[in-house]
Amino acid sequence: MLSERMTVMTVLRRQTDVLRYVQLFLFVVIMILTQNKQFYITFTVLLAMIIFMSIASIQTRVFVWAMIAYSLGYLVLLYGDRLIDKLPLNISSLMILNRGLLLIPIFFMAYVIKKFNRNWSHYVKKPNWQAKISFPFIWKGFHTVSIKLFLLIAFFINFVVFIPFISISNMNLMDPSFLLFIIFFSIVNGILEEILWRGIVLTRFVDLAGEKAAVLFSGIGFGLSHLAFGYSWFVCLGFAIGGIFYAGVTIRSGSLLPAIIWHFFFNILMILSGIIPYIG
Repeated sequence: MLSERMTVMTVLRRQTDVLRYVQLFLFVVIMILTQNKQFYITFTVLLAMIIFMSIASIQTRVFVWAMIAYSLGYLVLLYGDRLIDKLPLNISSLMILNRGLLLIPIFFMAYVIKKFNRNWSHYVKKPNWQAKISFPFIWKGFHTVSIKLFLLIAFFINFVVFIPFISISNMNLMDPSFLLFIIFFSIVNGILEEILWRGIVLTRFVDLAGEKAAVLFSGIGFGLSHLAFGYSWFVCLGFAIGGIFYAGVTIRSGSLLPAIIWHFFFNILMILSGIIPYIG
């Protein structure tokens, strides 16, 4: 009897694990659909998930409603972007305002999570700069360093990689408008993307499936979120890898701050290289 009971418990545990990964996979599907503006299919998938919630655990219900909130928030963001385009502002200002629209899915998701009496993020606190992180697998690897040293190494590697693409013509540092664009775009985009992806999404994934699965799938989602900007799948793969390390740094340090600083620096390099264009 005891062995049969243990067997049943093992089977149930495996089924639960499978369901968790199915939900994470569906999130990836939803990301691809929303980035390609396939909202009818997106909400069909979400409707199926709502029906599934009737027999699901509380953690699953929080996750599903958070994904619904993200999809609705992203849809409103797209309409907001259309309204912004009609404003009599230069393109650079419109780009910054567009990034500010990330507040919409952030607010939608935070509101839903609050309704379930859950913390919207585990990582709004001071970082542990001496916490250890390994390369290349975050928890394991051939080299382990502190978060502080890891960031310094990441800055150096990012700078070296971008050097061939940084043009002097893109570095009009005497133009106040250019400097303001670099600062405000990098701050707004860096902070809001980290709040959304490492603050809210990563937390929900950790609660659903654990830290390692959360790091992987939140990174993939972050990469896919750049499809809407016209980046190729190959480039989005690069963003996904970056998202995995942003998530790893966040979890290991226990804070959003290291990833925000890294993201800010990376945005500056993208502007200087022309990958994010400055159009005054």
